[in-house]
Formats: sequence, structure tokens, C-alpha cells
Amino acid sequence: MNDVTIIYYTSNREEPEFEERIRQNILKVTDLPIISISQKPIDFGANTVIGDVGVSGFNMFRQVQIACKAAETRFVISAEADCLYPPDYFQFIPPRDDACYRNKNLYVMGQHRTYFYKKEEGATHAQIVGREFYLDRLNELFYNAPLWSVEERNFPKERWRKEDVFDEIEYWETENPVVQIKTSQSMRHYTCSDRIERNIIPYWGDGKEFRRTYYDIGRRH
Repeated sequence: MNDVTIIYYTSNREEPEFEERIRQNILKVTDLPIISISQKPIDFGANTVIGDVGVSGFNMFRQVQIACKAAETRFVISAEADCLYPPDYFQFIPPRDDACYRNKNLYVMGQHRTYFYKKEEGATHAQIVGREFYLDRLNELFYNAPLWSVEERNFPKERWRKEDVFDEIEYWETENPVVQIKTSQSMRHYTCSDRIERNIIPYWGDGKEFRRTYYDIGRRH
């Protein structure tokens, strides 16, 4: 496990109490080294503050690029500010370091919902990638680009007519799911899912209790 660094990137738009519970969950389930790139100071691993550059897919991947430069391990594994991760998410080591591996076991809890949807595809918030491979790809995509941009919300689609940073994706599947909680602060409020309501899922349990534990308690109204 010395081959992996967690890269946590956030625009700090979610409610601070909610993001803090996300970070505390990561600390509870793994002891991997953490590099965090944030728009406001946070006490989480080795933190770099970039300032209020705005929210976009472009800026998110710039933050990832900064994190990849700072990391020293063979692989980097993503963690985002609205996602809950089980312990086994952080235990996978890919067989190759020249590919992006995304976890297929993903669920979403929608805005104001107390149940889960199964996400139909992998996502950037649950992936592990060879660090140098990831960095080379981002360096290529950002060639001659501005440092920050709030216009390119779906980067690299606007700039390169590509749907994804990676041309090919490999997949693995954890025993327990990663769960993303959609909020009114999310950059994208909606996601592709099978729209079948599930009140209970493995590891995380009942949706109502899950929401009370990780999101509702202590919220500002």
C-alpha cells in the first residue's frame, strides 16, 4: 500500500460540516497518505490552497494535476468532497500503471432523498490511476491552456471534443459501494443511474440513518 496516495480535491462549496464528515470517514477507513488541494484552507493531509478560482470541470482537473505533481507514489486514488468511501475502495492495487481503473460499485443519494440509486457507470470520484500516466495525460490536455477557467465545465469536451480525460477505461468492483451524496452545492445535480429506489445497501445500511449520520445532523438551515 506504499504505492498509493489519496488525492482529495474540493472547491469548498459544500457545507463545511458535511465536508468534514466526508474527510473523517476517509481517516477512519484508511491510513494511506493524503494530498488535498482546496480553494480554502483545510486540515487534511498535505494541504495546498489555490484560492477561490471558481467551480468547473477544468478547475477540478487542474487541482488533480497539482496533486499528481505533489504525490510521490506509483498510483493516486481519487477522493471527492461529496463521496463516502468504504475501506475496500482504498485496498485495490491495479495490475498496470498506464491505465485508469474505475470502480463499478457506485450508488448515489439524490438531493433531499433518503434512498439510494445504483449508478450505471464509473466516475472520476472513484478511480485509481498511475500517477505519472495521469500527470502526462493532464499535461497534454492542458497544453497552452489558461491556468484556471470557469467556462469549461465539462473539460475536456469543450477544448478537445473528448468525453473523458482517458481514451480507455478499465474497471474493478469493490465488495462495498462508494456513495455520492448530491446536494444543491454540487457542480452537477444529476447523474446517470438506474432510478430504482433502494432503501438499504451493503455496508452503509438504511438510507434514512445514512443521511442523518453523514449529511443532515448539524446542517445549517
